Amino acid sequence: MESALGEIEVLRKYLLAARDEVGSEHPRTQSLLNLNQYMLLRKKDHTQLQEKLFHLSLSSLGRSYAHVAASIDTLYDQLVSSLGGEQISAELMAEFHHLSISDAITIASYNSQALFGGKTSSKLSRQSTAVMVTLPSHAAQNSGILIHQLAHAGVNVFRINTAHDDQHVWKEMADVIRSINTERNAADKIKIFVDLAGPKIRTGVIQEVEHPIGMGSKSQEKEIILHCGDGETRGESLDPFTLEKIPAQMIVDKKFFKKIAKRDALHIKDVNHKKAMITIREVRGDYAKGVIHKKILINKKTKLTLNRHDSKPLNLQIQKDPIRLFMDDLLIITEKEVEGKSALLDENKNVLSPAIIGCSLKGTLSSLNIGEKVFIDDGKIGLEVVENNVDSVTCKVFISKAGGTLLKEEKGINFPNTYIKTPALTPNDKMNALAVLEFADSLSLSFCQSGEDVRDLQQLLRENNRLDIGIITKIETQQAVSSMPEILKQLLEWEKSGVMIARGDLAIEVGFENLAYIQEALLDICDAAHIPVIWATQVLESMMKNHLPSRAEVTDAAMSGRAECVMLNKGAFAIDTIDVLKRILHDMHSISKKNRQLLKKETLWN
Repeated sequence: MESALGEIEVLRKYLLAARDEVGSEHPRTQSLLNLNQYMLLRKKDHTQLQEKLFHLSLSSLGRSYAHVAASIDTLYDQLVSSLGGEQISAELMAEFHHLSISDAITIASYNSQALFGGKTSSKLSRQSTAVMVTLPSHAAQNSGILIHQLAHAGVNVFRINTAHDDQHVWKEMADVIRSINTERNAADKIKIFVDLAGPKIRTGVIQEVEHPIGMGSKSQEKEIILHCGDGETRGESLDPFTLEKIPAQMIVDKKFFKKIAKRDALHIKDVNHKKAMITIREVRGDYAKGVIHKKILINKKTKLTLNRHDSKPLNLQIQKDPIRLFMDDLLIITEKEVEGKSALLDENKNVLSPAIIGCSLKGTLSSLNIGEKVFIDDGKIGLEVVENNVDSVTCKVFISKAGGTLLKEEKGINFPNTYIKTPALTPNDKMNALAVLEFADSLSLSFCQSGEDVRDLQQLLRENNRLDIGIITKIETQQAVSSMPEILKQLLEWEKSGVMIARGDLAIEVGFENLAYIQEALLDICDAAHIPVIWATQVLESMMKNHLPSRAEVTDAAMSGRAECVMLNKGAFAIDTIDVLKRILHDMHSISKKNRQLLKKETLWN
């Protein structure tokens, strides 16, 4: 016990030094002081001290993040009292300006209520996690019936994503929400969260080519529908990426179509001179159904023949070059204004020049070093830089499907090993922010990586006299994780602020295997700053899309209750998903608050 007391005494003196770094004029002095003390606490390994405290049946500091100094002082008093010493006086506690445990809970609850609504509570056993839902583009249509349904289901916050739609659509959504709020009291009003898109790092356009299109199957007959058309008809293009759909649709000349009858056999020769046959099984009005018996490749020169009459497919359009990347392939990523294209091969299929794709954010690639990783399309394609030519890099594929992965336009690019220094608040974001000031309760800052990024948005709101609008930083890069203390200190300069753990991009940036640890660390440091957290990305995604959650998603949803808000994306089964999520959260809040287990009466075994 004396050994533990000695370590606690040293720790107390160590934490007192943090008082000198916080001025009394700071708008959130106590939260900033606690954050600094938390940072000092975590600078050293205290696991051996925790073990000693555990064996003494005392708090082992694992629940102290929101009130570090008060927890240390409480331990000090308990140990001193057990050894017959003198406890800390109330006057001395006041002099230290230590935040009490109950005050810390009240502050955190107030900050959460300011962003997400609800009632402030200082009860130890009470936690309420708000539910946020992203609105789809059509949300305001039909008098906003979807928004009304979601609101009735229990949504606390609606998210409007400025990466999609336009100012007119956003305002229509907001008008519906505000009409709902007119019938609610202050604590129950639904908040409007507007997500600024931030700088987009995406793949560029891909060239259009006349590649042959495969249809049919080698192993079984496939259905095909022939439509009656004319020389101007194009209809739905036969797309090489979607021809797995059954049946394939082909438009043929009107005169040719009139010759077709049930049980006819249409002969077709593909680009490789392979012969196949389409057997007609049904003819109705302006379409006929049949089956094709082989896998063939067709192009605009392909002919269908029936009794000396023929027709070419009329709906074969120029397609995007299918850039399929395999393991160990090379890909050039460039900032030049070029169209993406597949690798150029010689007649023996040797690579003469690698595939190439553009990068939307200029001034990015020069920061990359050889050996650094690049991920495209949510990690579906993984690459390693093997050469850097300032405005372009050559990369080698190390993540791809066995049959190759298609590289597509407008897909996100992540550089997890590289600090991409670019302002989070883009000119387009500033324009969109000004457009939504009329109705936004809070704005999110995508791609936030520093305190400077937060200051930029704060300055914009100050210039427009909107200090009442909340600011939420989206943490989605490795640099943002490293800069969390700086970001949080800048957020504490603002009355209403929060953090979103954007786990999609973040997982790619830090590595999927590291995400669990990183999100725990982010929850803890935000707890220390009394900053509310939004738990985002793929929460109950299978339930939202297919009406059936996976077991892992249910566990993830249960863990999300440690945050102050959970974000659901849009989906066809949003209403039922909200109900399931709220029931999960209710059950979890009955046995836990943040990272504290609550010892309620257990009835499972009675």
